[in-house]
Amino acid sequence: MQLLERKSFAGMVAAILATACVGFASWGHKSSVHGTDVTFVNTMKFQNGDTLAAGTYRMEVPDNSKTPAVTFSQDGKVMATVKAKVVPEQEKNGDTEVDSVTEGSAQEVTAIRPSGWEEELLFGPEGQ
Repeated sequence: MQLLERKSFAGMVAAILATACVGFASWGHKSSVHGTDVTFVNTMKFQNGDTLAAGTYRMEVPDNSKTPAVTFSQDGKVMATVKAKVVPEQEKNGDTEVDSVTEGSAQEVTAIRPSGWEEELLFGPEGQ
């Protein structure tokens, strides 16, 4: 009976230790990418020549870079990668806003202010 109690106690200690190790391994780990969904209602073009059809894309921005390579993905596939400049905002953006200018049959993206972010992404000459 004493042997069974020791095995149960040892098993319980091992389970607690394993749980703690998993918790500590994930504690403090932050994603190195900031992302959000962006919907374009028209065909959008970037200065580097990348063009995106109207639709919703996952936009991901590497953290801790003032001039990141921003990726736009759809269904897990990267559709465009564009350099941008990150500009801090005074307060969080209320809604996602996309600024663009007409360039032929497409709209050329000049800036994106994602909802809930305290940054603006500048594209084009401003973002180079």
